[in-house]
Amino acid sequence: MTKSKILWDLYEHNFQFELVALDRAMMPSLWSNQDSERLDHVRQIFPRDSELTMCAEPFPQQNQGLGSSDFQSKREYVEKLRALLAVWPGCPSDLAEPIMPLASSSRVWAMEKKLAIFYVQSFFDTFGRPPLLPRLIPTAPRGYGSNSR
Repeated sequence: MTKSKILWDLYEHNFQFELVALDRAMMPSLWSNQDSERLDHVRQIFPRDSELTMCAEPFPQQNQGLGSSDFQSKREYVEKLRALLAVWPGCPSDLAEPIMPLASSSRVWAMEKKLAIFYVQSFFDTFGRPPLLPRLIPTAPRGYGSNSR
């Protein structure tokens, strides 16, 4: 289980670092001064008080943010990602409109899918390789743990 947690942490943090790198490449003017608030916009996409450092916070016990199974919670983070990507060059026009607070789960899922396609293609076009994408938190295999023998 420890290896799974380490791999999850690597994927999660690489996604964060790659999102920062891609945003800097796509919107250099928003990163031009040292007091730029753009990093704060990127950080808001991730739950917890993310400082973009590995192993700095306790390992999460449930999927949160973009990986949340609660679609209202997921909607909040999908909307933050949409707002970040909406200003990038080449952003599809259907990503320009915010997700309404009472949007259905299918609307949230559809927006997340469109954002993922745009993000992955933008990353590939900029860096020449696919990005690392976050994964769901690993769970112990069935029958594994202190309560089973």
